[in-house]
Amino acid sequence: MEYFSITSFTREISRIDLIGILIGHFIFAMALTQLLDWSWLKNLMSEEDKIKMLNSYTWKDLLVDGAIIAVVIGIIFLIVSIFL
Repeated sequence: MEYFSITSFTREISRIDLIGILIGHFIFAMALTQLLDWSWLKNLMSEEDKIKMLNSYTWKDLLVDGAIIAVVIGIIFLIVSIFL
């Protein structure tokens, strides 16, 4: 039953609607980022721990981080392609 409601929703939404939804979410995310206080992030690690972490960062860590970003972008594209 839920599958049919999703497919009927995707038939009714147009590309312009989808683009508007995505742009609206992006604007909301930017505004929320500017409104929230992110100063507490500086205090999560001491300066010595940050230096140790950055010195021990290797190309394998960079590869893993790139793979995680690629998977997240792929999931986003998959979700968008359902509506197009």
